[in-house]
Amino acid sequence: MNHADSQFDALADAYEDSIEQMPFRKHIEMHSVLRVLGDTGGLRVLDLGCGSGLYTRAIAQRGARRVMGLDVSEGMIDYARRREDRTPLGIGYRWRDATRAADTIADDLGERFDLVTAIYVLPYAPTLHGLTSICRTAFHALSAPGDRFVAAVLNPEFAREPGWYRNYGMELSAPPALYEGAPVHLHAWFGGHILDLDAFYWSREAHERAFAEAGFAQLRWHAPVLAESGREVQPSEFWHNYLHCPHAMIVEAQR
Repeated sequence: MNHADSQFDALADAYEDSIEQMPFRKHIEMHSVLRVLGDTGGLRVLDLGCGSGLYTRAIAQRGARRVMGLDVSEGMIDYARRREDRTPLGIGYRWRDATRAADTIADDLGERFDLVTAIYVLPYAPTLHGLTSICRTAFHALSAPGDRFVAAVLNPEFAREPGWYRNYGMELSAPPALYEGAPVHLHAWFGGHILDLDAFYWSREAHERAFAEAGFAQLRWHAPVLAESGREVQPSEFWHNYLHCPHAMIVEAQR
């Protein structure tokens, strides 16, 4: 993939709107990711596949010492840079493909990091080699043993029942018999936006193999949880399907 053909190039506005207009993103997804990240005050953080900078900005606002965002989409990087120009947070944004030259990206950036994040990046790796390459990029970007890589990934056990995620403004479709690298289609609708994105299925075993081959020694899976704020905007029944079988999980690995 190069910067001219990313399926995300024209989606920055929709991605930004989705955090407010798809309640699960704010009250479950972002809450859960930030909960796993914990205190990022004073840390140097690299956000792989930063998109429009949604999480990159959230991390910077939580006191990180240095934050950099990388993405393969030229449109997303342009949007993120414009946001930074309007409201400076000290974030640097670069166009890079995290699946390529994993061992040179960190050298190219000229710095190492205490924490690497990747929100919905691994599901877009079309091959196991690509999946491993993203993990290897994260590994090489980290500074020292004990530093962490935190990624939001497609739940390998996502619900196959039609309509399961309809309350949350999306549907997932995949072949009846899943296999490594199987195509997964996300159809989402919210606030006048309609998104159709193509990703790939990877099992728990494939993720764990990719992380191990990249050099990570420890791996933990975290199920998303609902913030108290979510109970104020929707009743418990609304959240049941997602919490029972979320479409995403959070993976945390240590260097």
